[in-house]
Amino acid sequence: MANHFFSLVLGFLLPCTLVFGQKNEGLTEKYRENIPLDQEIVSGGYFVDPPKTYEGHPYFFTKNFETSEITVNGLTYKEVPLLYNIWKDEVLTFQPVHKQKILIRADKVDQFILGLEKPVCFIRVHENSRYNHHGNGIYELYVEGKANVLIKHRKQTKSKREVGIYSHEFYEIEDYFIQKPGGIIQVTSKKQAIEFLGLDKKEVKRMSKGPKLHFRSDKLGYLAFLVSLYNKQ
Repeated sequence: MANHFFSLVLGFLLPCTLVFGQKNEGLTEKYRENIPLDQEIVSGGYFVDPPKTYEGHPYFFTKNFETSEITVNGLTYKEVPLLYNIWKDEVLTFQPVHKQKILIRADKVDQFILGLEKPVCFIRVHENSRYNHHGNGIYELYVEGKANVLIKHRKQTKSKREVGIYSHEFYEIEDYFIQKPGGIIQVTSKKQAIEFLGLDKKEVKRMSKGPKLHFRSDKLGYLAFLVSLYNKQ
C-alpha cells in the first residue's frame, strides 16, 4: 500500500504554494505511514485559499483535514488526510514536511469517503452537461442502487453589506439529482422525479401516506423514498 500511495503522489498530485501553518503530528504520522520517503513534487499547478477578507471557509462541513479513504484510477488508499473544497470542486491532501495543502487531480478521482463522525461518500460523475455547476463532477452519493440520489454541494460568495474586516462571505447551496442507467436529472419537482423513474403516480401517493413524506418539506427524504421504490422493482 505504501508503494501504491507513493506512486499516487508522484503521478496524480499537484503542488500548491500555500503554507499550512499549524503543525499536526497526527497528519505527519499518517503521511509517513503511507509515503516512506519525503518527496518534493514539482509538476506545475497551484492551490490558493480564498482571501482573508472572506468570512467562512470554502470546504465541505469542516476546514480541518480528516483521515479518509480515496479511490484513484481503481486503486483505494486508506487513512489519507483529505479536505473537499466545494467552492472550487477540488479534493486536497496534506504534505506535512513543507506544511502544504496538495491538490489531487480531479480527473483521476473515482470516489472518496470523508472520515467525519458520520462518513460521507462522494463519487465523480462523468457526464452532466446540462448542469451549469457540474465543475469537476464530484457529488455526494446519498442513496445507492439501480438508481442513485446525488447531492451537489457547492459554495458561492456574496458581498458583505456591513463595513468591517470582511468584504465577502461564503454561503452554501445544495442541488439534488437522480441518476439511473442512461441518464441523470436535476430534480426540481416531485412530478419530474416520478416521471423520470417511470413510477405510478397513484402508487406513489398511496405509499407516501404512511411515512407522511412531502417533497416541499423534505426533498431528500422524498427522493430517497422514490428511488427506493424504483430500486425494489
